[in-house]
Amino acid sequence: MRIGIITQWYDPEGGSAVLPGIISRSLVALGHEVHVLTGFPNYPSGRLSPGYRIRPYRFEKMNGVSVHRVPLVPSHDRSAVRRAANYLSFAASAAARLDLLRKVDVWLVYSSPATVALPAMMARWLHGRPYVILMEDLWPDTLAESDYVRPGRRTDLIIRLLNRFCDSAHRNASSVAVIAPGMADILNSRGVPRDKLSVVYNWVDERVFRPRTPDPQMAGSLGLKGFVVMYAGSMGNLQGLDVAVDALEYLADIPDLTLVFAGSGVEERRLRESAARYAPGRVVFLGQQPIERMVELMPLADVQLISLRDQPFLRSIMPSKVQSTLACGRPIVAALAGDAARLVDESGAGFVAPPGDPYALADAIRRMYELGAEKREELGRSGRQFYLERLSERVGSVALARHLEKAVRDHVPSDR
Repeated sequence: MRIGIITQWYDPEGGSAVLPGIISRSLVALGHEVHVLTGFPNYPSGRLSPGYRIRPYRFEKMNGVSVHRVPLVPSHDRSAVRRAANYLSFAASAAARLDLLRKVDVWLVYSSPATVALPAMMARWLHGRPYVILMEDLWPDTLAESDYVRPGRRTDLIIRLLNRFCDSAHRNASSVAVIAPGMADILNSRGVPRDKLSVVYNWVDERVFRPRTPDPQMAGSLGLKGFVVMYAGSMGNLQGLDVAVDALEYLADIPDLTLVFAGSGVEERRLRESAARYAPGRVVFLGQQPIERMVELMPLADVQLISLRDQPFLRSIMPSKVQSTLACGRPIVAALAGDAARLVDESGAGFVAPPGDPYALADAIRRMYELGAEKREELGRSGRQFYLERLSERVGSVALARHLEKAVRDHVPSDR
C-alpha cells in the first residue's frame, strides 16, 4: 500500500512526538510505501530544531519514509492563543498542500491534536481517499482539562465546536483505532459505533528501548547512589508530579533514597522550587535529555516512576512511558488510575498507587525498596516479557496495517 500519514509531530522532535516516526518506520518495514505530511519540528520547546527554518515546503527522506513539511506557528507554551495558532496553522497548511499526497491509497491520522483530522477529511472529500484515525488523546477533553485554557463562555463555545468537529471526523473515518480500552468505551458512548472502534496499543522503538546494563561511571558522575527512584519524561501539568516530591515526606526512614527527574516541561521550574523547599538534598534534576541518553539513565535507577493526575479522561489514556519502561525491563511504581494502572498491574512489573496520593505512593516505593535488588530485577523481566507478547512492534504494526488495508478494501469512492 501507499500510505499517507498526517501528524503535527515528527522526527527529530522528542518525547511523545517520537511515536509517529516509530509507526512510520514499522509500516515501511512491513513493505509499505509511507509518506508523512507534518510540520517543522519545534516540540517540546516551541523553538525550531537546529537546521530548520520555516519555509513554504521542505522534503526529506528519513529512514525510508518520505517526509513532507509544511509551515506552522511554532509554540508549546501556556498561551492559549499561541497554542491555538500552532494547531490551526498546521491544519490549514496541511489542508492546502494535499496535492502532494493525492495518490496515496489511504490516510492514517495521528490524532493529537484533533485538528490534524481536517486535511484527511478534505482529502476524502476532494480525492476520495479513505482515512483511519489513530487516537492518542481524547479531544476535546484534553483541551478542556489543560492548564492554558480558562473556563468561561468563550471556552464553552470552543469546546462545543470541537465536539462537533470530532463527531464529524469520527463519522467520516473508515475506522478509529484507540490506544486504550477506556477510550473506546467513551467514544462508543458518544455515538461512534462499536464495530468502528478497536484498540491498538502504542509500541516503542525497540532498537532504543531495550534492557541495558547500568554504567557505574555515569552514575558516579551524576552523584546517583543509594536507592534511586527516577521519573524520565515530560514534566507537564497532566503528569501530576507533585505527588512524588510530596511522597518524600513519608520516606524519611529511607535516608539514602534519591528522587531523580530526567526531562523537562512547563512544570519543571515549579517542581524545582517545591523540591528545594520541601525536600532539600533529596531530589536531582537532570534536565532535558535526548532519547539515547534517557535510556542509558534508566538502568541507573532502582525503580521507574510513572505518574498522571487523577482526571476522568486520563483514566482512559495510555501514557507512552508505560510501554517504554516495560520494554526496557525496569521495575515500576506508578501513580495511575484506569487503563494504565490495570496494564501495569497485569504486567507484573511493579506496584500501583492511586494518583495524587503521596502516602500511597510512598508505601509503594517502600515496598519496592524492601524487595531487594534481585526481586526488583525479576519484576522488570516480567514486564519485558509482557511487552514482547502483548505490546510489541510485531503485534501493533500488523494490527494497524490490517486496519489500513480494510479501509482501502471497503472504501466506496465518491462521485467527485
